[in-house]
Amino acid sequence: MNDKEQGQQGQDDWRRVRFDVLEQIDKLPSLSSVVHEFLVLSRQEYFTAADFEKIISKDQALVARVLKVANSALYGRSRTVPSVAEAVVLIGLDNLKRIVYAVSTEGLTKRDLAHYRFHPDGGFWLHSMAVGLTAKVYAEAAPEAGLRGEEAFVAGLLHDVAKLIIDDFLPDGGPGPVDLQDESAAVGLNHAELAEYMLKQWNLPPAITDAVRHHHDQPGAGAGNESGILLGLAEGLCDLWRVGREHPVDLSIEAPVDAFLPALEQVGLDPSRWEAVVWDIRQQLAGIEDLYHQGA
Repeated sequence: MNDKEQGQQGQDDWRRVRFDVLEQIDKLPSLSSVVHEFLVLSRQEYFTAADFEKIISKDQALVARVLKVANSALYGRSRTVPSVAEAVVLIGLDNLKRIVYAVSTEGLTKRDLAHYRFHPDGGFWLHSMAVGLTAKVYAEAAPEAGLRGEEAFVAGLLHDVAKLIIDDFLPDGGPGPVDLQDESAAVGLNHAELAEYMLKQWNLPPAITDAVRHHHDQPGAGAGNESGILLGLAEGLCDLWRVGREHPVDLSIEAPVDAFLPALEQVGLDPSRWEAVVWDIRQQLAGIEDLYHQGA
């Protein structure tokens, strides 16, 4: 085979792999319309708990799952929560939204991956949820990054979603370190690039797709990628605590501000607020493993 034929073969292989990748994306569970509607509602200046209830009530299966989690030992209620309206009153709107987002995306995140280092008892889901919760706290503390809290949460939940596809194309060998170059060699794109394509196909807002696309950018690499730096900051803290990587989660590990200063500067988060923000994140992540098991 001459050089021209080899080049043509490479192009043909690329087209074949690309088609396989697209086929795999089409086979993934669809993203619930509830996620889109929640995001739209959260952008409005005025909304009530009743508005969220109307959205959830369109999907009776979702209502059943939400009430199951709301009535679980995780929230320790002394009496049964019979309706979404009472769930809002008893566990709060923020907790209700957390449950709804978790349940709505679990078809994409509640599975084990063969090649990535997540622990087998829901590690990928736990990592995704933790990054979402952490990114939400950061976004609310650093509005200059251009990412609303709800958008940051969804971006965190879905930031690694393309690994579900890439995992099927990586060489055999079991869990191990997989870097962006390994992913590009396997499918032509790394997981951040492929996720951008997937989220655009699902018609998610540009703020979310941009954050996911740039969450592996290095601080200072360029202006305009602050949302991606914020999302990467969230993943960095969750990886420091090994959330989803090891079991059980240890949130007591110290998180020195010096390790995160370049990212904090770019997203506009005052380092003097670091300890308070990290405390808030720990509160959000406390019991996250229980949320996984109670929602099963």
